[in-house]
This record gives sequence, structure tokens and C-alpha cells, in this order.
Amino acid sequence: MKLSVVIGAYNQKEVLRQTLESLFRQTLPPAEYEVQLVDSSSTDGTDQMVRELKPTCRFNYQRVGNKGKTFARNLGIKAAEGEIIFLTDADMVAKETLLEEHLKAHQRKKDASFEGLTINPNGKPYIKSFIFPHSRLKWSYFLTGNLSLPKKILLEAGLFDERFKGYGWEDIELGYRLSRMKVPLYFLPGAVNYHHHPVTDSGMLERKFEMGRSAALFYKKHPNFTIKMFLGINPLAMGIYTFLKAHPQFLARIKSRYLLEEYQYRRGLEAGLQEN
Repeated sequence: MKLSVVIGAYNQKEVLRQTLESLFRQTLPPAEYEVQLVDSSSTDGTDQMVRELKPTCRFNYQRVGNKGKTFARNLGIKAAEGEIIFLTDADMVAKETLLEEHLKAHQRKKDASFEGLTINPNGKPYIKSFIFPHSRLKWSYFLTGNLSLPKKILLEAGLFDERFKGYGWEDIELGYRLSRMKVPLYFLPGAVNYHHHPVTDSGMLERKFEMGRSAALFYKKHPNFTIKMFLGINPLAMGIYTFLKAHPQFLARIKSRYLLEEYQYRRGLEAGLQEN
């Protein structure tokens, strides 16, 4: 087994079916890869949907208690039999050459990680086109919707930090640790998948709050200037947040989605920093 796909899922039955079926149609020979799916006790019939599938490669389904994405992913990684781990999400539909492109990249460069090209629901890429193919990326691009690296390196790094329970930063925090281990990250635009998860305005505000709480954990783990600035913990941004919090009449007049999202992010950040 050369490559293992690891997916953590929760209540995403319909798009998960599309994702799995796209992974079963890969150009990579079925004997060379497997899919490890860890379901955090979905209540939407995911288990029944999985029983209806017709996998073309080795497929392992685990149904476990809902302890968050990081817990599910770590279980999948530990169970994986492939030398290379490909990390993706339940709502990432793969182009048929996706896994073949990742495996070829690892055959060219050993002990490295590769970030593929994910297309958002609006048709725009996560990673902008001004980054040249095969360029070395900063750790902040360690986005695990389309990413691969050797299992042995993941285990050496300590896997995902399972204290990250809410949305955001758990992948980039792992990427930061890997960068300190001198593990390179390269851009692989030929490895394409498609994100099928549009977010509503209200859903984005909730997500931004959870991102703020996760950012606080990131900073507590790595309390240095680089991480502080990366997470937006700077006097200007925090000063604006403090002003708006103290003057709700001004906050109520804000129409900009960006400013409202930034406010929610810092609400979450403040809450997370106050937690033990």
C-alpha cells in the first residue's frame, strides 16, 4: 500500500458520498491506495450510505464517538497502511488524477509535504495563481483539504493536537511544528479537488468566533511574536475590537461583512485567551 487517504466526517452524508465516489474513480491503480474514513457518530444516515457504496480500493470505515476532527483524523492516520498520508475533508470532491499527482510528487522528493490546488465553491482557488508550480510554501499554507506527507513524519511530529475542538488552525499549527522540523512544503497545482461547502453569512460569523478560540490555543502553544502577528493579535486590531465592544451603538451600524467577521474572530480570541 503506497498511499492512504484519511477523512474525518460528521453529518455530511450527501457530499461525502460524492467525495468517496470521486476517490474510487482515481487513475492511481486501486492496489496502490486505500481510503480511511472516520465518522464521528453522524446522525444523518452516513453509516447506511457507506454500506451502499461499492469501493474499488481498500476501504476502512470507523464509527467513533464525536471528539472532534483532530481526534478522527489521528485515528485514521494511525490505522493507515500507506507510506504516504493524503489528508482531505468530507466535502472535497477529487479530480480523477489527484492521488496519482500526489504520489508522483513524493517519488520525486522524499520526506516532503505537498499542498495541492483546491477550488472554492465560487470557482476561485485557495492558493492564488501568482505562486509558481512546485514553489516552496510557507507553513501558513499547510491546509489539509488537499495535502500529503509521509506517515512517519506525521507520527514524529506528534499528529494533530486534539485540544483543537472547534473550527480552524489545527492544520496550520501542525504545519508550523513541521516547519520547525525542517520538513519542506511544496505547491502541487496539478493535484486538484473541489470544495463543495458554501457557507452562509451567519454561518461564517459563527465560524469566525470558533476560529478566534482556536487561535488563542495556537498562541498559547507558541507564544512568540511571529505567531502573535500571524494570528492578528496586534494593538491596532485589538484596540478597534475593544472600542466596538464598549460602544455597541457603533457596532450596530457596521454593514461591512469583513469588519463583522473580524469582530467575531476577536470575540472568540478573547474568550479563548481567558480559558484555562
